[in-house]
Amino acid sequence: MKYQDPSMEEYFNSLPLQVRSFINRSGADICSPGELTMIGEHLKHSLSTEEPDSKK
Repeated sequence: MKYQDPSMEEYFNSLPLQVRSFINRSGADICSPGELTMIGEHLKHSLSTEEPDSKK
């Protein structure tokens, strides 16, 4: 378990693997559900726009 707060752990585990990996590699000290949600949602959107468009 990465987070002591079960709701943070549940949210973290619901994030895409790419986002979880990015957060883990960053070493960021995330101490509240609000911080984790803000970072997780930002990364979900920003990392998804960096992926090459394979539909072209």
